[in-house]
Amino acid sequence: MGKSVANSFFDLIFSPRIEEMVPQGARGKINVLTGVNNSGKSAYLKQTVDQPGKLYIGVQRFYSFHHLSLYTVNEHEVTSFYQNLQQQKQQPFQNYEGSFFNAATALVRLTNERRKVLFETFTQLFGLPIEVKAENPDNEFSNRYVSVGGDSLSVTSSGTRLFLGILAAIMDDRFDLVAIDEPELGLSPPLQRQLSDIIMKGEHNERLFPHKPNIVITTHSHLFLDKTTPTNNWIVSKDGVNITARRCAGFSELHDVQLRLLGNDLGELFLPHAVMFVEGETDKLYLEQVIKRCLPGLKVVVQECGGDIAKRLNYWADALGDMQVSPYRDRTFAVYDKVEQAGLDRVCNRIGLPEQNKIKWSGNGIEYVYPIEILRKVFRDGSFELSSITINDDFVSSGEITYRKMALCEMVCGYLADDTVYPEEVHAKLIGVLKGLR
Repeated sequence: MGKSVANSFFDLIFSPRIEEMVPQGARGKINVLTGVNNSGKSAYLKQTVDQPGKLYIGVQRFYSFHHLSLYTVNEHEVTSFYQNLQQQKQQPFQNYEGSFFNAATALVRLTNERRKVLFETFTQLFGLPIEVKAENPDNEFSNRYVSVGGDSLSVTSSGTRLFLGILAAIMDDRFDLVAIDEPELGLSPPLQRQLSDIIMKGEHNERLFPHKPNIVITTHSHLFLDKTTPTNNWIVSKDGVNITARRCAGFSELHDVQLRLLGNDLGELFLPHAVMFVEGETDKLYLEQVIKRCLPGLKVVVQECGGDIAKRLNYWADALGDMQVSPYRDRTFAVYDKVEQAGLDRVCNRIGLPEQNKIKWSGNGIEYVYPIEILRKVFRDGSFELSSITINDDFVSSGEITYRKMALCEMVCGYLADDTVYPEEVHAKLIGVLKGLR
């Protein structure tokens, strides 16, 4: 028997119900719905506005306008919107994408005081003056328009109109819940980040949204994930008429969700798949060659730290902002000797580096993980064993033969081939872990 097919919105079965996702009486709560295309995210979103007093902002919101219309008080406006939405949901074989919202009407619905707060916030964010002007300054009855930096809002980017319109809609205190389908649509990455900071991080909330509306969004952008409270993110899936939302389990799964929204492959973004911090030049040279031969196509940046891995890790963590919610959390590695740098383990724990990403060799020197067959050639000793190595400052000796560390490393790398057998420690601690990143 085949799967059930939905002929209308009311044939769909949601689990959990939206009232479980946004409990009655909740205020200022954020819920983020993620999932592949056709997973049911938008259907779930439309379910959130199944009661009066909820605002749905659909994907059809690209409007251009110059003149602002007059605002007419209509006590039944919200009720009419709700009834119209319900009628559209009952239509068979239709998926409605429109909304009560557009930027022009959202702006004129605000009171003068609320619109002033919006414009002041916009100027603070972007450094551009914004105001409502009369088209003919000498005639107070002439049409009004929005001026941004001296130009009409109609000739600014569509992203600016979308940004202002979404904020104006959320500021409408007649709604205790706002559902936004893909807020990133039409916005450049900088605008996405600004909108995300306001919606997700609560920046300017006291001024913009003192009524504390609940916000539910769908997104394909990692910028709109809730990186503070992972369980506010939901993974949506669809099986026939059944649409299920599952809470993100924690930071570990949030990293996976974030990477999926980045395209599942950091290499496709011209970013390295991993960053590896090593002690010295010979560590860098040798490990780059090992990774190149054993894992072709994997982009790994090997950073030589001059013996101070802790300092470089601190810089790296600061650059990422928060290692705990970065896609590089599981892709950052520290590689060091048996006798480790003082304080290194404390730094690794502070920034949240996973245990498996701390690669600690059993010997005190990269020389102890060179292929033994190559070392036998280099030291001209068929019975050579690693225990015969003596390391004194920059010199490595076995028997009567002594090399500088860099000279030895260059010779070893010159002998590496596709069929080279590496020490088991290299496979277990390095190659095997990096394979899991693909």
